[in-house]
Amino acid sequence: MLLILLAALGGCDLFSLRESEPPTKPAPWNNYSTSWELCLQNLEYCYADGRNAVKYGTIFTSDYRFWFSAQDVNDYSIAASWNGTQEQDMLLNLHSQSDSVTVELSPLSGHPDDIAATEVKIYRQYELRRYPANGSETENYSGELELHFRKTSGYWYISKWYDYRAYDQPTWGKMKYDFSQ
Repeated sequence: MLLILLAALGGCDLFSLRESEPPTKPAPWNNYSTSWELCLQNLEYCYADGRNAVKYGTIFTSDYRFWFSAQDVNDYSIAASWNGTQEQDMLLNLHSQSDSVTVELSPLSGHPDDIAATEVKIYRQYELRRYPANGSETENYSGELELHFRKTSGYWYISKWYDYRAYDQPTWGKMKYDFSQ
């Protein structure tokens, strides 16, 4: 009996060497945000790749504030602002309930960026799409934003984020609020 078992195992390549699987491609990330553009890119990477969700809090200053659209505050009884810890929790919730998220930012005409040596304000129009994990219909969010960056010890961080409702679709802030629970 033992001889038959050894013969069967020997013929099935159970003990033969095989090719190792290549490592998974690491999530895109700029380890050193030495420009505000790299910090902005990390913001996009956090939404685009759920593996970066744990790094999300590192792109903000310790006194960071997100300011919801005034219309969202009134329409949905949302607090006027929140902090970096709430941002981090929201993104983890968002990725746990989504297959993917895409963000498109484009310069906002009529609002030139204000760039100085250690402070930057940028104005962007955004389109955000969330593809739910449960396969339900894609959710679209759009509006305008104002981001304030601050350079500290040679690296750039987001210090303030203002969300503005500009279209008939829900805003980024509304999406954040929905995933804050």
